[in-house]
Amino acid sequence: MKLDKNPTRGAQRRRGGATVAVGGAIIVALIVLPAIGLLAMGVLHNITDQLNHVVNGGSGSSSFVPKLTLSDVGPWQGTQRLNILLLGIDQRPDENPNIARTDTMIILTLDPATKTAGMMSIPRDLYVPLPNRNMQDRINTAHVYGGPSYAMQTVEYNFGIPIQHYVRVNFNALTTLVDLVGGIDVYVDQNINDPTYPNMNYGYDPFSISVGWHHMDGATALKYVRTRHGSSDFYRMRRQQQVIMALRDRILSTDAITKLLPNAPQILQTMQSSISTDLSPSEIVQLILFAKDLPSRNISQVVIDETMTQNWTTPDGAEVLIPIRDRFGKLRAELYAPPTPLPANQATPTPEPGRIAVQNGTNINGLATRVQANLKKLGFDVVEVGNASGSHPKSVIIDYHGRQRFTQELAAALGLPASSISTSLNANNPLDALVILGDDFQQK
Repeated sequence: MKLDKNPTRGAQRRRGGATVAVGGAIIVALIVLPAIGLLAMGVLHNITDQLNHVVNGGSGSSSFVPKLTLSDVGPWQGTQRLNILLLGIDQRPDENPNIARTDTMIILTLDPATKTAGMMSIPRDLYVPLPNRNMQDRINTAHVYGGPSYAMQTVEYNFGIPIQHYVRVNFNALTTLVDLVGGIDVYVDQNINDPTYPNMNYGYDPFSISVGWHHMDGATALKYVRTRHGSSDFYRMRRQQQVIMALRDRILSTDAITKLLPNAPQILQTMQSSISTDLSPSEIVQLILFAKDLPSRNISQVVIDETMTQNWTTPDGAEVLIPIRDRFGKLRAELYAPPTPLPANQATPTPEPGRIAVQNGTNINGLATRVQANLKKLGFDVVEVGNASGSHPKSVIIDYHGRQRFTQELAAALGLPASSISTSLNANNPLDALVILGDDFQQK
């Protein structure tokens, strides 16, 4: 038995089914909702019941759900790694979510022993065996045939990573959240002009955005992570992770929490039809209490990219990606790898080797040279300094070779958030990273 290459939709739907920004779901399910519940405990007395309605579509009743208090929740008592599958479904208005394809899959991992977390993005066109079906197809078809549980089983079967829980979201989760926090700041590393960006009714809603920093509302953020113009799914997965970190930085800021708190009822109401999960409200709160204080350096970001797959056309004419499985072991190690512990007498980690250029995008004379001197004291190799073209209100670190741990350490040394890192792969660039100092930069 063979599946149609688009099991529930025709060719026209294929273009419209671009990647959902599941990064928003991570923050909604594991950060925003419980954070609001905890901060608004005095106002939302029945927060357990409300959270249960939000994350499970209204199951349960307040008469059977005990009230949630901080003493009831307590810290996460987990002693072993916990893996959660985040599913972004391509659900259109009035469509049953259980028949939607998952156009985004991200494995989120949290390890209480090493106090680390990580996320691994899986391309939707990865051609894999479907367990207990004696067939192969795109990994994003698993949800169509068995819902979240079968999607979890398929991921575990193909990657050897045990999956304990899932979170499933649709488009509205990201757009609503970004708007509620007042927007997010994202650095766009290349001009995008997509005249055939799909709308929700199988038509077009042209999208364009220029290189540089942008303050994005929910609709723009969704387009940014969904567009396929001039790039591949691999680039879109990197943009998703970029938006995740921008959301994390924004939500954990005092200003964002201030904006979210008055909107708690609106969030709870709006998200009811956008999120489902098998995590309980108490578990969600415990996980956020664990995850919210993790430094960015302790969060690994990996992508199953073009170095781990090869293109193939099936006999039916479907363009898919064949996994190069002997490379997945290294990827799992990177996902799980904790940062190197610091010696007792060392405040900052010894940086990995890497060539850095620093450019001054401000009106402060000599800033790049002073930053170069400071970075060299910390062990970084700054090989070039100069002035950036134009003015730059915000600082950015451009990663040319996908060296996530290296650029995270560089950002920490500069006092910049993880969302200041933008990946722009260029195998021929002799630099590992370019730092452009903006008006927001405050020298330590």
